[in-house]
Amino acid sequence: MKKITLILQCLPLILACTVVTKTNAQSRASYTISFTSHWDSETNDPINGNSIVDLPGNAHWSDLVGATHNNAARLLEMGSLATEGIKDVAELGNNTAIMNEVQALINSNHADQFLQAAFDDFAPRTTATLSNIEVSEDFPLLSLAAMIAPSPDWMIAVNSINLRDGNTWVQSLSIPLFPYDAGTDSGVNYNSGNQTTMPAQPITSLVNVSPFNDKPIGVLTITFNQTLSIQDNDLVQVSLYPNPSNGMLHITTSASNPLTEVQVYDVLGKQIERFVNNDATRQLQLDLTQAKAGIYIVKIKLLNATSMTKKIVIN
Repeated sequence: MKKITLILQCLPLILACTVVTKTNAQSRASYTISFTSHWDSETNDPINGNSIVDLPGNAHWSDLVGATHNNAARLLEMGSLATEGIKDVAELGNNTAIMNEVQALINSNHADQFLQAAFDDFAPRTTATLSNIEVSEDFPLLSLAAMIAPSPDWMIAVNSINLRDGNTWVQSLSIPLFPYDAGTDSGVNYNSGNQTTMPAQPITSLVNVSPFNDKPIGVLTITFNQTLSIQDNDLVQVSLYPNPSNGMLHITTSASNPLTEVQVYDVLGKQIERFVNNDATRQLQLDLTQAKAGIYIVKIKLLNATSMTKKIVIN
């Protein structure tokens, strides 16, 4: 196991972040959440570079993934052991296990939605954005993670950022993020081979632990867009994920207004699939793995006779 220096003041548990302004309380609010990476070497960027060695030629990030949830859920926690989902994100950039963990939290009414966004470029300095994310007052906490790739088990992460401040929605947060070790692999270099840590160790900071110095690796920006009126709650509370996907998709709606039917169309307007939710459950899994790669339109009908459409991408 590599030597770890724990820098508590650098943990992005968000106590030191500035709340700029607030808005009136509502049941749901829309946010845009963006992580901008500053990952670079000191040689290439002497002022902001956070790596004391040159980055590998294939340096990049895995998708930014996470969930909105309540206090009963913990997707990850600094100082605690990584879940299987966080382990797979940190080691492999694989999101299947964490998506299943979030779905289990949704089923137990501890989470509201799974979040996933790809980075703009296959590069160390790039941005991933979650646009117009609808956050419920019942699930106001935000947790996110992404793999620093390649690496043994290194990642950026935030744990349970509260988007509520008393009876109001937080309007703006800007959070410097630092690298973490998931505690599941003992490699010490970007391209170290697999060296499983036995037993697994808690998630710890990599500030001033080679190959990183004490500078942030990026900034997470959370921006309030608008409140969503109480009477609109049943209409807007629909999550479809992951997107893009390999064809296996999940749709989650509110318990009071579940989905009744889903229709899937190609870009030419031809219906390729139709799913009927006879049990009126708030979760439905769609299997579109037989569809060709491309863009599709999903039309979702809800119990109160409202409907909406969402665009999906199948890889």
